Amino acid sequence: MKYIKLNKNWNAEPNAPDPVVSKTDDGIELTFLLNPFVYQHIDDDDKGTLEFFNVYAYRLGSTNDEGYYQGQFRFKNEQLPWGEFYELIDSKWQKDFPDDKVILDDSINKSKLRHFIFFLRDETFECLALDYQFTFMDKVSDELEIKYPKGYLNHYLAMFASQFDKPTLDNYKMYTDLYIQMEGQDEFIDLRKELNIIKTNNDLDSFLKIANYFEIENFGIEQLNEMIKAIETYKIDNK
Repeated sequence: MKYIKLNKNWNAEPNAPDPVVSKTDDGIELTFLLNPFVYQHIDDDDKGTLEFFNVYAYRLGSTNDEGYYQGQFRFKNEQLPWGEFYELIDSKWQKDFPDDKVILDDSINKSKLRHFIFFLRDETFECLALDYQFTFMDKVSDELEIKYPKGYLNHYLAMFASQFDKPTLDNYKMYTDLYIQMEGQDEFIDLRKELNIIKTNNDLDSFLKIANYFEIENFGIEQLNEMIKAIETYKIDNK
């Protein structure tokens, strides 16, 4: 079984994720509670949404975790480990997709479909679609946008995630060089000023959520503090 694990910095709540499927104009949405026990940027009752576009079919049903470990599913745990969100590569869905599927759009070009599977506590979700998108559902980003309308740190985090895939001190330093080249010293100084206000307001932890919206893998409060220190100690006079 070939697969790609798609959930980098989130997962479903392990006890009662309460998944709900709803139809959209472009396909379906799967909404569920997120796991606050493992991830620093996720709080109790935070939700996530997987939106699937151009959907041929989907299902939400058996098997649960116990049944999966007992071999009651067509895949085995050693082939496809339980508890994550995957895309199956070279899927044989035409032959073995469960019969309880809901067909949403039979006119879609089936040669280009991607096979997604998500193992939840009591259910398994599968979807045949052309694409997907994950989003966090919380009010933090809206609140921060009101408090910090210029969004310097938000912009910095988004640009970092687009350039680097690992949160390391060397990458922070290289990125700050690049940031100043692209945005200019005045913008960098404004970023530092905004950081001072954020720290005074004790809002730095909230930006940990923002960083993880951009799926910076293994990015916790330690990595955020190290990034902030790299910004604050960067010497622009010798550039």
